[in-house]
Amino acid sequence: MRFKKEGNNSPEIIVTFKFETSTSIESFSRYVDYSDRESAVVVDNIEQAFENHEELESDFEKMIGYMKRDTAIVNKDERRTGLFSEHSNNISIDELEELKEKLNQGQALGNNLWNPVVSFDVAFLIRVGVLEYNPELEEKIDQLDKVFKAAEKENPKNSKKIYQAKKALEIAAKQRVVDQDKLKFVVQSNMGKFLRSEGFDESVFWWGSVHLNTKHIHMHLSFSELKPTRKMMEVPKEVNGKTIIVREPRGKLKKKNIAKFKSNIYHSLEVDEEKRLKIEREVKVGMHRQAILSGVNKVSKDNFSLCNFYLLETVKHLPKEGKINYQSNRKEFREAKAYLTAFVEEYVRTIGKNDYVAFTEATKKQLEFYKESYSTNPKFDLEKLVTERQNVLKGSLANKMIKEIQKSSIDLGRYGEDSDFLNSKELEQIVEDLKDTKISSKESGKYKWLLKVSYAEADEQNFKQKLRELEHFEDLKGNTDLKKFIKQKFQEQISLAQFEQMPNYVLTLEEKEMKRKFQQKNTSARKFPIKSASDILVNERMKELNKELKIVEQTRDKVMIKSIYRMDKKQVLSTINKEKTILEMKNQIFNNNQNEKRADNKVLFKQLKEIYGEKSDNLLGSHYRSNSKRFSKVSKMIDFNNQEKKQLKMTRLMSGKSSYRHFQEVIAKNQKIFQGLASLSNSDRKRVERLKRQSDEEEKER
Repeated sequence: MRFKKEGNNSPEIIVTFKFETSTSIESFSRYVDYSDRESAVVVDNIEQAFENHEELESDFEKMIGYMKRDTAIVNKDERRTGLFSEHSNNISIDELEELKEKLNQGQALGNNLWNPVVSFDVAFLIRVGVLEYNPELEEKIDQLDKVFKAAEKENPKNSKKIYQAKKALEIAAKQRVVDQDKLKFVVQSNMGKFLRSEGFDESVFWWGSVHLNTKHIHMHLSFSELKPTRKMMEVPKEVNGKTIIVREPRGKLKKKNIAKFKSNIYHSLEVDEEKRLKIEREVKVGMHRQAILSGVNKVSKDNFSLCNFYLLETVKHLPKEGKINYQSNRKEFREAKAYLTAFVEEYVRTIGKNDYVAFTEATKKQLEFYKESYSTNPKFDLEKLVTERQNVLKGSLANKMIKEIQKSSIDLGRYGEDSDFLNSKELEQIVEDLKDTKISSKESGKYKWLLKVSYAEADEQNFKQKLRELEHFEDLKGNTDLKKFIKQKFQEQISLAQFEQMPNYVLTLEEKEMKRKFQQKNTSARKFPIKSASDILVNERMKELNKELKIVEQTRDKVMIKSIYRMDKKQVLSTINKEKTILEMKNQIFNNNQNEKRADNKVLFKQLKEIYGEKSDNLLGSHYRSNSKRFSKVSKMIDFNNQEKKQLKMTRLMSGKSSYRHFQEVIAKNQKIFQGLASLSNSDRKRVERLKRQSDEEEKER
C-alpha cells in the first residue's frame, strides 16, 4: 500500500479540543480510568477529515474528546501506566493517584477539564520516522477500517458484528512499530508553551496517552488547574426543567494558539525527520558511489569491450614519470587523459550503468530534499547540480584507475592490442567519445580514418552482394537495359568503396579523378552539396537521372525492379523525379548565391525542408549507412550450401552479416570453408574476429 498525500491542503496533523465544566460530568478523576463514550464522535470526524484531505471545522463545541480504555495503550505494566506527563513518559501508579487527587481538587474549585486529541496522518508518521513502514500491515489495517465503518453504517445495526470488526482493527493496529517516545517528547516540548499562551499559570497540570487502536494513530491529552484563572462567564443552564444562569470559567481556547500548538508539533517532528532523511540520502548516494568505484574490476580481460581498449590506450600514453592526477593539464598527460575520460564514459554507460543510474537518482532526491528544506535561492538548478556531482564521481573513478595502472594491477588480456579488433559500431563510439576531449587531431584522426575505411569496406561488400543478386536474373527483352545500367552503377560503387579504403597519397592522378567522378555521380540529390550545384555538374547529374528514369519506365520486369530498388516501379519513378526536383532547387540556390540574390533562397530552403520530410536517399542504397552514420545491416541472406559459391561464402563471412552461431553451423557442414578460413592472413583473421563480434551484438539486439 502506498501512502501519498494529495493536494496542498491535506492535513498531516489534526488537533481537536473539547472541555467539560465542573458540573457537566460526575467525576473528573474517572476520565483517567475509563472511556467517556464509545460512540467516539471526534474519531469519526477525524477519520473523515483525513480521507477527504481537509481540516475539521473549528466549531469547538461540536468536537468531542474522550479517553479510551487502558486496552488502547501499550507499554504499561504493574508499576507504571501508559500515561505520560510533563515529567514522565510512563507515570507510576503513585503518580496516577496524585493526578486523580488534583483532578478532584480542581473540580471542587469549579475549574474546567480540557481534553485535546492530536491525530496524525499515517503517511506523515512514516515520513518522519515515527511509524515503521510495513506495507502489508498498513493494507490490512486499511481494509479492516473499511469493514468496521461499513458495519457501523448498517441498518439495523448488528452490535456483535460492529464489536468483532472493531476488535479486529484494534488487534491489527497494535501490531505497528511506533516510536511513542518521540510523540510524547514533542508534546512535552510544546504543551507548556501552549498553556502559557492561553494565560494558565503554574497551577495547571496535564497528562496524555498514545492510542494505537485505530487507523490513524492519535494522542489523548487532558489538562486542568488547581486554582481558577479563567474569565468567569454567565451561562444559561437547565435544572429540573427550569433555565437558570450560572457562572462558569471560560472553556473556549483561542484559535491562533491552537494553530500554533499544532504547528509546533508538526515542525518538532519535521526537524528530526530532516536530520534522518539527510543522513539516509547521504548514505544511499555514498553506497551507489562506492559500488561504481568498486565495480571497475568487472572489466574482464577475457571479453573485449571498449573499456578494455580505452584502458590499454591510457596505459600506452600515460607519462612514466611525475605525479599524475586526473585534474592535471600536463601536456604529456593530454592523450592519456582523453582515453581515460572515454573509459569513464564508456564504463558508466555499460558495465557500471545500473549503479550509475541509481547514484544519479539518489543524488537527485538528496538535492531535491536540500532545496525543499534549506534553499531559498530562486536560481536553484537541480540538473546543473546533479551534473556537477556526476563529474566529481567521474573524476574520482578516473583517479582510481590511474592508481590501479600505476600499481600495474590491470591485465586486459589479448584484446586491445591494436585497432584491428574494432568494428564500425565501436569506431563510431570512439570518435564520439573523443570528440570533446583535448586529444590531438592526429590521434583522433586515426579513428576517423579507420571508421571511414570500415564504412567503405561495408559498402564494398554490400554492392558486391547486390551485383551477385543481379546475376540471378536472366537477360530478357524487358530487363536488359536496366540490368546493364544497374550493373555499371554497382561496379562504380564497388570501385568508389575500394578507392575510399586507400589514403589519397597512394592514389594516382587518374585514380583520384575516377574517385571524384564516382562520388559526384553516385551521391544522392539530398546529399549533393549546394556549393557544388553548378550548372555543369547538375546538368551531368540530371542526364544520369533522366537516363535512369527512361530505362525504368521501359522495364517490364517488376520483380527485378523490386529486387534492385526495394520498392515498386511507381515509387521508383516518383523518387527519381524528386531527386531531379531537389537538384534543380539546389542549382537555383547556387545561382542565387553567385548573383547576390540570397534573399530569394528563403522560399527554396523551405520547400527543400518539406521535401526532406519524405524519404529521398540514393535509390541504389549507396548511402545505406544512415545520416547518423550508424552501421546498418544487409537484409538478404546468402545460400551457404551451394558449393559453386565458395568465394561468396567467404565474403559473406568477412562482412560479418551472419551470427557466430550460424558461422559454426556452416563450418560443421562444410570443411572446405574452414580450410579457407585457416588460410587467411593475420590481419584478415582480426577482421573476421571483429565482424563476428559485431554480428553477435546485432543478433542480441534483435
